[in-house]
Amino acid sequence: MNKYDLAGEVAIITGARRGIGKAIALRLARAGAKVVVADLDKEDCEKVVKEIEGIGGEGLALKLDVTNEEEIIDAVRKTKEKFGKIDILVNNAGIFIQEELDKMDTSKIDKILAVNLRGVILCTKHVLPEMKGNSYGKIINIASVAGLVGFELSSIYCATKGALVNMTRELALELSKYKINVNAVAPGVIETPMTKGLLGDEKTKAALLGKIPYGRVGKPEDIANAVAFLASDESGYITGHTLVVDGGWLTT
Repeated sequence: MNKYDLAGEVAIITGARRGIGKAIALRLARAGAKVVVADLDKEDCEKVVKEIEGIGGEGLALKLDVTNEEEIIDAVRKTKEKFGKIDILVNNAGIFIQEELDKMDTSKIDKILAVNLRGVILCTKHVLPEMKGNSYGKIINIASVAGLVGFELSSIYCATKGALVNMTRELALELSKYKINVNAVAPGVIETPMTKGLLGDEKTKAALLGKIPYGRVGKPEDIANAVAFLASDESGYITGHTLVVDGGWLTT
């Protein structure tokens, strides 16, 4: 396994207490990064940090609601106080709600937009001064195949993930002069707590598997490996790219 050496790097990962975010936190820690595990439940974040410490890494657990700008500012401050810098930001926090648009309460629409899009924008906004000052940074947005194709009953989710794909391209253009790489990873169907409802229904699972040439749903580690590559120097000449990790879904 390529270790993608991240020794000395400092990474903030949002939505990192479970699922894809947790897998990313552990993967980057194994590569040598000091990892800030940020999510809504600090106690769960602390459990992830203990796992990181168990493999010889160093972490910091922070309570972070990405819809709260003051908490984002505080997380950036605490990261700099603890580790002195910020090299990597993984915008992973997100929510998934399936519902017909005309039947969806506006509060749900606002929540999806706030977490999946506005939260990414604000987290990125507040780490940029540090990255610009160091003339170095790796920003990795967790998008989705739903940002590239339609996904049933998920219009607002698709809208936010599609926006992330295009924002990734623009920020890559905007930030290249500061030597900041901006890329995205677009997962297909990954086995996580977020997809438990989908994959728990055998008929739905079979329909989804029918779209995946590789013949299985993804694991959080599949996404974590892609993020580790994009966070490393091996991807130094890659920016503005969305790396699709979907078992071949988009080839069909």
